[in-house]
Amino acid sequence: MENNVPEANELANAIEKQWEEVAAALRQSKQRLTGNQEADVPITFEVGEEAWLDAKNVNLKTKSDKLMEQRLGPFKVTEKISNRAYHLELPETMCIHDVFYVGLLSKVKQNKLQAWENRPSPITMDGEEEYKVEGIMDSRETKGKWEYLIKWKGYGPEESTWEPKANLKNAAKHLKKYKRF
Repeated sequence: MENNVPEANELANAIEKQWEEVAAALRQSKQRLTGNQEADVPITFEVGEEAWLDAKNVNLKTKSDKLMEQRLGPFKVTEKISNRAYHLELPETMCIHDVFYVGLLSKVKQNKLQAWENRPSPITMDGEEEYKVEGIMDSRETKGKWEYLIKWKGYGPEESTWEPKANLKNAAKHLKKYKRF
């Protein structure tokens, strides 16, 4: 767009140059956002495979965030929603949504048998199986009776269960310690 006014020509050329710079910056930004997607391929899981869940966004009832596990599980993958979302089989005690972004999941690298070998087997007391209590994480009153959220020794916090006081006869020291707080 040439005309006989030199100032107008200079202004038109400057504006055209700025538009070219803006277009180049947009192309470069788009390349940064979408161009590296092949290099940043998320990990994939098969249905039936187990995955660890990052605990940073999961609100578990604990007295101390320092003592909370960094990851929960492993949990079984029950469905692949998309390349970036998976449906996990969670215990009933975890009252959270069961579809997770792949960035919150990690592969289980240990032998499956080894995980069960590390878990302590129940002790038989008075003809009933009992598991060792590691600690009491919370309490609540339900229908006039107290229940305690029990963290079982050798199990993750996601497998903690609400137990009535009557079931904690052999955990008196843990009850006493909990009530001091």
